[in-house]
Amino acid sequence: MFRDSAQQQLTEKAQCRSQLGWALQQLNAHPSLPEVERCARLIWSTVSRHTRLFHNADHVLRLSEGGDAIHTLAALFHDAVYVQVDDGLEPSVQDVLRPYLLQRNNQLYLQGVSAFQRQRSIALVAHLFGYQEVTPQLASQHNEFLSALLAVRCLESFLDLGQLAQIVVAIEASIPFRGRLGAPADINPSELLWQRLQSANQLFELGLDDATIIRAIHRAVAFANRDVDSFATVDPAVFLDKTWLLLPEFNPALRDPMHYSVQDYRKALERMEAFLQDLKAGSVFQQFRHYPDNATCQTWERRAQQNLSVAQLYLKTKIVAIALLEAIAPYYQGEGPMADWMARHFSDPPWTEIFGRWNLSHPLTTVTQSQVLQVAEQGRHGVCNFDLRHSPLAAFLIRAVGFERIDQLRHQANALFEERIGPDEFLGQCEAKVVQAITRRLQPLS
Repeated sequence: MFRDSAQQQLTEKAQCRSQLGWALQQLNAHPSLPEVERCARLIWSTVSRHTRLFHNADHVLRLSEGGDAIHTLAALFHDAVYVQVDDGLEPSVQDVLRPYLLQRNNQLYLQGVSAFQRQRSIALVAHLFGYQEVTPQLASQHNEFLSALLAVRCLESFLDLGQLAQIVVAIEASIPFRGRLGAPADINPSELLWQRLQSANQLFELGLDDATIIRAIHRAVAFANRDVDSFATVDPAVFLDKTWLLLPEFNPALRDPMHYSVQDYRKALERMEAFLQDLKAGSVFQQFRHYPDNATCQTWERRAQQNLSVAQLYLKTKIVAIALLEAIAPYYQGEGPMADWMARHFSDPPWTEIFGRWNLSHPLTTVTQSQVLQVAEQGRHGVCNFDLRHSPLAAFLIRAVGFERIDQLRHQANALFEERIGPDEFLGQCEAKVVQAITRRLQPLS
């Protein structure tokens, strides 16, 4: 397994270098091999980090497939900086971006806008991002901006400002889930980006004609939509697989599969549940002047809404399941890691052998409910190194008590987590058959 992983890394590293060299050649740039290698090393130093499970080399390379040279360069650089996932910046990247950063109280900050006016290419990036902050800002709130700055610093010796601007607008468009940002009702993010590129074309004398500017925004919109295309998948299990890869990126405790606790896991699920509840399907995909066409956008939005509905109900069910384990743990498991529960009780036998094949106590009334049960029983797609693909306890709950009861227990679970009720009271409010089905698989602490 280690050999396979190492071979994959070598292959991906070579692909990053190859894609970078190809894209620069397509743009009639002729850097030396050491210069290409230097840029490739900077990209690889970030996307290959162990903290990256979703925003990694595989994601970058998949996003670059089939795109033109500008698209490819934007893909390679767009996730180069992810401060909160990487716990800061890779030293080589920080060296390149040092003129625009501050360190205060062990936190990394982006400098105010005046720091970006000393160099024409850097001022262009600030203009295209609409960055006008006078005081330093938390760097973790500006990952795409920093990624675009890194791209420009790496590529400005080979490309002209017009080419750099088109790469920057693609990276800017990849800032996700913005909605309309309080702009007038007829202005959306891609329209604002077009306006900035238009003004930058004059201010910085980029030499782009109107057709090239429109094409740049269309490319940026297509790039941004492809970056979030899992929301439009027809299979919720695929969407949930991508969602699950994000959990350890933003919850460091889960990066150590053998030692994170039940509470660590539950808190990660709660954070994802809260995020998805606030996310609107209409803010996922972008459109610029009927590109993509209305029918396509409506289809994507409808699928995104369905995937969000499935994910929200799936997470609610899993949180109720974890609440049961959290309540029972003091009596049967102690404060051991989550891995003990999974390894000893849930990993080897299929869920039907653990809990028996219960008939549905309440009929499923929506497509969403049917899909949640299917994912719980059949599993998410892909390999997950910190969690089970299947959700046997969640599937058991769906069959044993139904979704209406799960919704009620979710509210009681909040009371348990907030210590407004104790484990005994929570378990007392659960159906006896549920508590018995779990406890009969366990041995009390001696």
